[in-house]
Amino acid sequence: EAFPEANRIGEDVGAQRAALWTDPASAAILEALEKVVADLPGLITGQRKAFTVWSRGFQFAAAKLARGGVVMLGPAAAPDVSPRLIPPKNEGWSERLKAKLVLAAPSEVDEDLKGLLKAAWENS
Repeated sequence: EAFPEANRIGEDVGAQRAALWTDPASAAILEALEKVVADLPGLITGQRKAFTVWSRGFQFAAAKLARGGVVMLGPAAAPDVSPRLIPPKNEGWSERLKAKLVLAAPSEVDEDLKGLLKAAWENS
């Protein structure tokens, strides 16, 4: 199971998500990310206290809030796959997420990023 502890019985995942994504700008970015992964077969969405995760067999991406209303996306892709990706520091989400990308607006969730997330999903 990709997230055995992600959604324990008795936890309200919707409430966790709402409590985390209160900033309208970052919530709009999250919604754009959710739209590009929504049709991936076998998609599992998990919610942690500090970030939202997506998986199939294994975690392939995570999104968390960063200062200034931006969202930090961590895909399961090497930083050299795209010039938009940078190496992560100590992000604390998963050792599988080998890069990060700072998203400042929903418009930055484009076809290029959709392809990157699909490739990460295919490898999960």
